Amino acid sequence: MTLFLIAAALWAAGGGPYVNLIAQSCAIFAIASVGQSILVGGAGQIALSGGAFMGIGAFTAGIMARWGVESFPIILLTSVLVGWTVGIVSGLPGLRFKGLYLLLSSLALQFIVTSLTRQYQAANEPAGLVLPPLTIGSWDLSHGTGLYWLLIIILLVVSALTALVERTGVGLAWRALKESEVAAAMSGVDVVRWKLYAFAASGAVTAMAGCLFAYWVGRADYESYTLTLTITLVTMIFIGGVNSRLGAIIGAVVISVLPYFLQNQVSVWIQDAGLNFDWYLSNVSTVNAGLFSLLFVLVILFEPEGIEGILHKVESKVRGLLRRARVKKEAGR
Repeated sequence: MTLFLIAAALWAAGGGPYVNLIAQSCAIFAIASVGQSILVGGAGQIALSGGAFMGIGAFTAGIMARWGVESFPIILLTSVLVGWTVGIVSGLPGLRFKGLYLLLSSLALQFIVTSLTRQYQAANEPAGLVLPPLTIGSWDLSHGTGLYWLLIIILLVVSALTALVERTGVGLAWRALKESEVAAAMSGVDVVRWKLYAFAASGAVTAMAGCLFAYWVGRADYESYTLTLTITLVTMIFIGGVNSRLGAIIGAVVISVLPYFLQNQVSVWIQDAGLNFDWYLSNVSTVNAGLFSLLFVLVILFEPEGIEGILHKVESKVRGLLRRARVKKEAGR
C-alpha cells in the first residue's frame, strides 16, 4: 500500500491543475490525520477537537500576517508552538477524565475555539484573515506543483518524525497508556507526563495542518474549522485504520478524494443512464456527511482495523494462495 501511495503521489504531480489541487487537499488532511492518530491511535485518548486545533493553526497564521509577519517558516513554526501549548492545556482535563467525560471536555474546546475565532474575525476581518503568498526565499510556492511538493515533503517529515518518536520510550509509554493507564502507572510509566505529551504532539501537528490549509485557501475563516471538520478527521483515521500512520493517510486520501469522485464521475454515470443528478448537486455537503457517517459505522461494525486491515487480510490470503500453489507445483514434480 505504501508503494501504491507513492505511485499515486507521483502521478498526481504530473496531473493537470485540477488533479494537483485535489492532491494538495489530500496532503494537508493527511498531515492532520497523522496528528490525530498520535492521540487516538497512539495513546488511546479519544478527543473531538481536531477542527479546533486546525483553526488554532490557521488563525495563528492569519493573526501573524495581520501583524506584518510574512515569513512562512516563522508563521508555520509559531502555529506549531501554539498548537503544542494549547494541546498541553487541553490535556489537563484528561488527567481526571476518561472515556465519555474526556470526549465532552474536548468537545468544549471545539466550541470555545469556534466562538473565539468567530468573534475575532467579525471584529477585524469579517471576510476572513488574509494570508500572504507562500514564499520561501525567492521561491513562490503559493500554488501548483511547487505547493504540492512542499506539502508532500512536510507530510513525509511529519510521518518520519512520528515513526521515530513511536520507536523510542515515548512511543512505548503511549502504547502502555492505550492498553491500560492503571497497568502503565504500576509499571512505572509517568501517566501525567506522557498523556500531556500526547495531547501536545497531536495539537502541534494538527495546528500545522491548519496553518497549511489557511495558506492553501488564502485566508483563515472560522467556518472552515467547525465540529463538522472534527468529525471528518475522526472518520478519516477510523476508516483508514486507527492504529497506524499509514491508515490515517489512507483514510485522509479516501475521504478527500471521494466527494470529487462522486461529483465528477458518478454524476456522469447517472446522467448517462438518463437519471437526474440535480438533487445531489444541490445537497452535496449533506450527502457527503451521510456517506461518511455510513462508512464510519460500517467500518466500526465489520472491520475495526479499517481499510488498512482489509488490505492486510487480502495480502495474507493472496500469499496463502501463492504458497499453496507453489507447494502443489513442487509436489507434482
